[in-house]
Amino acid sequence: MTPFDKAIAWQNEHSTESFEEILGWHLGHGLVYTTPTTFLLAHETHYNPETNDMNYDSPPNAWFVQLAAATGCANPIREFMRVATRPQKWAIWCRRNSFRLHAYPWNALARKVRGA
Repeated sequence: MTPFDKAIAWQNEHSTESFEEILGWHLGHGLVYTTPTTFLLAHETHYNPETNDMNYDSPPNAWFVQLAAATGCANPIREFMRVATRPQKWAIWCRRNSFRLHAYPWNALARKVRGA
């Protein structure tokens, strides 16, 4: 199964939003990255670490990785850090069907994935 196929299956199984909806939105407003080993969707947003929440009303200070999938030894977060159009203060995502945001300072995450 390709990362693209994995992403479609995961999204359709775990979300009320269809894969086509979020892909279309990201094509116009975010980052879509796909290779034979990695697929991801991400967009810029504003993250508030005090409330662990994000919003679109304030200037962006974070990237939210909405969907990521990989095969083999590929590391989608490492690839995201490499291809993001500009660094932000934070990188955030939810894990395994949880709505809880996991936030990492950009520079700390960059050091972590370089060492992985």
